[in-house]
Amino acid sequence: MAKLFGIIDIGSNSVRLMISDGDKSLKKYVNTTKLAEGLAKTGVLNDFAMERSLQAVCEFVQMAQKQNAQVHIFATEAVRSAKNGNVFTDKIKELTGQVVDIVCGEMEAKLGFTGASNGQNVCVVDIGGASTEIVCGDKGKILYGKSVPIGAVRLLDNCGEDEELLTKYISDNLLCYGKVPKMDKLIAIGGTASTIVSVLLEMSEYDSDRVHNFMLYKQDVLDVYNKIKNTPKDKRDSIIGLVPGRRDIIVGAAFELAKIMEMLGYDYLYVSESDNLEGYLMLNKSNW
Repeated sequence: MAKLFGIIDIGSNSVRLMISDGDKSLKKYVNTTKLAEGLAKTGVLNDFAMERSLQAVCEFVQMAQKQNAQVHIFATEAVRSAKNGNVFTDKIKELTGQVVDIVCGEMEAKLGFTGASNGQNVCVVDIGGASTEIVCGDKGKILYGKSVPIGAVRLLDNCGEDEELLTKYISDNLLCYGKVPKMDKLIAIGGTASTIVSVLLEMSEYDSDRVHNFMLYKQDVLDVYNKIKNTPKDKRDSIIGLVPGRRDIIVGAAFELAKIMEMLGYDYLYVSESDNLEGYLMLNKSNW
């Protein structure tokens, strides 16, 4: 019987689980918990967000263990930057026995790149809830990588859906990336890009096979941005392909993705369903 791994990613907007045989992903699960809600203004994880996320982590640990999978958990920007991040991870250890690996910004960037690049000459963009990573590399070697604390939840907390505020906030933060090398291909990973494709294709049921390697044009991103922004929040459940957990954060994140494409000089990108979950497994499984 093949050895199974259960990799859990505690992100700023969602908690995810991947069950893998070590070579490929067998199944992925997601629970939108908005761990970073309010973090941009307070510097701490609020009790309700921690409770939601803690419950999701415990459920995923149990799911993985029922399949006899070896469980490993890592956390990113929300836990990394919060003053009380250790309170949250200590509680996870108390309830599950699992130690959470809090990855640094550089490692977070490397994880996404490793999972998505497949040895190509590419630039990988990952818009998370509280940070955005841009990584460039060729044949698996990273040539440039930077994580900046800007993301879907932070954008909502700081700007709401005000386009003028979003433009200034995003532009100021994008300056932090400096000069990014031009690569053959731009790849986007994470929930922002996949949600845009889901809305664009009006997917009543999410189909990862249709999303993976989808060619997404900048104009498509802007069209989806305008479609959602111009729909009142209480009417957004009518937008096919837009999951409830992203109705309030996708506007700023989509606008950020369009601005990143503009900054990097790409008219289109490819969306990858392989991301930091695969990357975490690939970089660590030899030590397990």
